[in-house]
Amino acid sequence: MGLRYHPHMELRRWNDPQDYAFTQHLSAAQWAWEFLRRNPIYQAEWSVFDAVWRELEAEYGAPPNRDFCAWKLDSRAWVNAVDCPEGDCRVDRDKVLIECALGARWGFYKFPPSPADDDPVGEGRLTWRKVELEAPILGPDDVGWLGGDAAHVAMGFDLSLPLRDQIERAKRLLQLLQRQRRRSGEVQALSIVAQRERLCASLRLLDAGAVGAPEAALMAISGDWRELLEQACAMRDGGYRQLATWPG
Repeated sequence: MGLRYHPHMELRRWNDPQDYAFTQHLSAAQWAWEFLRRNPIYQAEWSVFDAVWRELEAEYGAPPNRDFCAWKLDSRAWVNAVDCPEGDCRVDRDKVLIECALGARWGFYKFPPSPADDDPVGEGRLTWRKVELEAPILGPDDVGWLGGDAAHVAMGFDLSLPLRDQIERAKRLLQLLQRQRRRSGEVQALSIVAQRERLCASLRLLDAGAVGAPEAALMAISGDWRELLEQACAMRDGGYRQLATWPG
């Protein structure tokens, strides 16, 4: 708790729900940015990046007058390709430009936005990289993956037989099971519409925690604030990548 945000990032009045009314119109990609911009590690890495970028611009100029040939010869403008395994950045002689490396590390294309930036998604300055949804293959020792979680289900396939009919049958059964468990309340639909209120409360909890608000204040935001804050931190620290893929 008590983590400080980027010095130029506007602090919301976490105890005033109306100050978060803007979230009613956010897309999944914009929600993802709201969580990432609150990540203290991203904020710290962006500040280091920004300082280097300003030094480079002071020495070599800004577009359209940048001396890019000289810029490319400066070691500060690059990181080793081995230090950028997260994305498909262009590699030039085993090096990757620092702006691409930082974006890839945090899951997006284009120039890394400042945490103080309200909406780089809506303004077209941030595009999320595609996230591959996992479908784990379970072995005899992986029964713990189910873990009593109604959102998890395992199915059996016979690899000695053709897969097409088995997969089609499995698809129909999974769709039926999904509808049943959602209707019963065992599984929550991960969509922006269904989760908007919890997502909003999550941002408020993160903002309250950032300024060291007492537990009584957090409880006023949500009765299950402990669980929700834990989920909010997980969303801020990596879950935002999946959040960006949620349907509206």
